[in-house]
Amino acid sequence: MALSFHLKKGFPGFHIDVSLDLGDEMTVLFGPSGAGKSTILNMIAGIVRPDEGFVRIDGRVVYSSEEGIDLPMRERRIGYLFQDLALFPHMTIFENIAYGLKGKEREEIEEKVKEMLVVMRLVGLEDRYPHEISGGQKQRVALARILVTEPTLLLLDEPFTALDYPVREKLRTDLLKIHRTYPVTMLIVTHDQEEAFVLGEKMALINEGRIEQFGTKEEVFYTPRTRQVAKLLGIMNVFDGVVHRVNQREVIVRHQDLGLVRILKRRGWRFREGERVSFAIRPEEVMILREDKPGKADNPVEGTIVDIVEKGLQNTLYFKTRGGASMLKIDMPLFAFRKLGIERSKKVTVSLKKECIWILEA
Repeated sequence: MALSFHLKKGFPGFHIDVSLDLGDEMTVLFGPSGAGKSTILNMIAGIVRPDEGFVRIDGRVVYSSEEGIDLPMRERRIGYLFQDLALFPHMTIFENIAYGLKGKEREEIEEKVKEMLVVMRLVGLEDRYPHEISGGQKQRVALARILVTEPTLLLLDEPFTALDYPVREKLRTDLLKIHRTYPVTMLIVTHDQEEAFVLGEKMALINEGRIEQFGTKEEVFYTPRTRQVAKLLGIMNVFDGVVHRVNQREVIVRHQDLGLVRILKRRGWRFREGERVSFAIRPEEVMILREDKPGKADNPVEGTIVDIVEKGLQNTLYFKTRGGASMLKIDMPLFAFRKLGIERSKKVTVSLKKECIWILEA
């Protein structure tokens, strides 16, 4: 593994205890503000000293409380992109990128910097100063300055937070392309769900100093393991029920308002009739059925659209079941919203697709 760590750190009223083994993929530390994400990055980098644990980068121990090893950041071969970028205002773009190459031959420096200028789309800006370029260009200069030193690990702490959305979107694409060109292990801190999904091949959901769930982004987003993970991901559609029946293909759960809910059975699930369980479905997975094409649908539920929040290309709907006891949140693309003629107080039938429902751990 390219990066392996187990870190513990205590603060008044707060404690961090995390472990991960990562390859050369892009991994996102995702979670709410104050969860400990940036502190974890700082412990890996050697900026904050853990109370206990170890950090191994490419098999080399750079920190170990047991062995008494604590290498300074400059000896860990880590590139760290801070939120404030920390570009030198008195240096040109060329000089900023070349800063980490001190001691190299002039020809080598020029070759490496020119390569970075091309990769980062900065050609023509090399003689300018940081105050003469845009925020997105500054971000690319900061990345170039790090990558030119050929780090074995790249840490990024909320790298695009201060930028406008179109610039953030472009830089995310740039970062994905850069990672394909320079497949270094990347660990990225963010609390932005969209950013986490775009950038993360793997995702660790951090909450109160602990890893609540770790896996591919699809596993974490679409198969949350616990009610707490579902809550942190903003999944409002979490319900409690009782297992009515289990067969080879389905777990059928009785809910007081939704009726019998059929859920596609996953490998490893072991549920008994009469067992109390919680289950969840993401808002974008709830389907509103067309009136002119009722057909056969999984878990049809009748009810009323009670509220609509317009969000540009996507709208969020709030659906109350006919019995009035349960509320569903539905995220719908604008084109589908218009096609179905959705409006407040409209009576509709929704489908909870059985392959999109996930039973949560207790």
